Amino acid sequence: MSVNKQKHAFSVVNLQSVNGLPIVTEDTKTRYQWVPFGIYGQDDFFQNLTLAYNTSTTTSACIEGIADLIYGKGLYSKDTTKNEILQRIIPQEEIKRLSFDLKLFGNGALQIYWNDDHTKIIKVYHTPVQYLRAEKIYSNPKIENYYYCTDWNDQRQVRNKKKIPAFGTSNEKFEIFYIKNYSPSLYYYSLPDWVSALQFSYCEAEISNLHINNIENGFLPAVMVNFNNGVPGPEERQTIEDLIMAKFTGTKNAGRFMLSFNDDPTTKPSIDTINIENLHEKFQYVAEYAQDRILVAHRITSPLLFGIRTANNGFSSQSEEMKTAFSILQTMTISPFQNLILNALDEVLTGGGYDNFELYFEQLTPLVILSQTAEETGKSVSQVEDETNKSMENPATTEDSDEQTTEDIDRPTNTPNNGRGNGVGESTTIENFQLSNPFINQEYEIYK
Repeated sequence: MSVNKQKHAFSVVNLQSVNGLPIVTEDTKTRYQWVPFGIYGQDDFFQNLTLAYNTSTTTSACIEGIADLIYGKGLYSKDTTKNEILQRIIPQEEIKRLSFDLKLFGNGALQIYWNDDHTKIIKVYHTPVQYLRAEKIYSNPKIENYYYCTDWNDQRQVRNKKKIPAFGTSNEKFEIFYIKNYSPSLYYYSLPDWVSALQFSYCEAEISNLHINNIENGFLPAVMVNFNNGVPGPEERQTIEDLIMAKFTGTKNAGRFMLSFNDDPTTKPSIDTINIENLHEKFQYVAEYAQDRILVAHRITSPLLFGIRTANNGFSSQSEEMKTAFSILQTMTISPFQNLILNALDEVLTGGGYDNFELYFEQLTPLVILSQTAEETGKSVSQVEDETNKSMENPATTEDSDEQTTEDIDRPTNTPNNGRGNGVGESTTIENFQLSNPFINQEYEIYK
């Protein structure tokens, strides 16, 4: 009795593995003298936040919109005679960049440039905070140095990193002032307020990736193509697969038809469509849910303030809602960022040999709110704007911002790694160094 053996060959598609829940860690157990800051990897925190900002439309709109509101119309002194000095020390563009970093990364940094006697600050510039890593404190009461490198994933650049003293810890001409909020379980860095929506940002990115793939595939459904005339060899199978992909995928191939020539109807190719019920509704739900969670994480009281229209918000007769929403947003979201910046600058300028500047941010209020208020009160838009700015002024407080003390229970108690090495490129030589900031035209002596 003969046995008819049938052969079957399948191409198996391996789904990409997805990352688990984001776990933020300050890795103090490495052999390096600096502290890596990671989420999914050892030192990928800033990289992942930048990726979410670049690929999620809602996250990008929220970050840019809130950063603009934080900066407002600029930083000024209540004493108008000091504004010229203030602008000479801290250019407005640097404050705008700092506002953006604090919103996107939850961390910010300033370059402090002293005079030769180290008695007065000459200039203050923004530093891209993603290029900085804090030095391990070991037995020190606070962070004394930061390392600067434009690419922490490139070992050649890491070898050329620069060691910069922290503000108030040296007599060097050039220092770094690091700005951050308190974050539980973290000491060297802090988290952005929207970090809980990181995965929802990735969801938006993947949905956009899904749609672009559908367009490139001509909106063809998922199908299984069966050839019923025997099983070819591996190389021939690959050739057939490549030919089908070249002919029937891509936007330029949409609407094409397939011709098949067969000697026997039983050996003709068969195409089975793989249907998934209500797939478009599922993706629409995921998109709307991801957008909603992102807005919640950013504490957006009304998406209309940022030009985002949702299913629950239109543009008809909602001026009262926008006024209330903006007031809440200004109080609960914008003012804390502004106070953080004002307190930091007050500490820098006071410690840098200047009297109290009485700094404040001139607020940026939506024109629709100013116009409606002017119409209701019978005043001009400029009068309403002046009154709004005065009511929202938030001068720097006098709170002690020195969080890093020896009594800080969150401070790590690292000890030097005996016999474990000091990391890549550690030395104690002094060299001239210029950061890649286009506004800095001077060379500074710093410890490397």
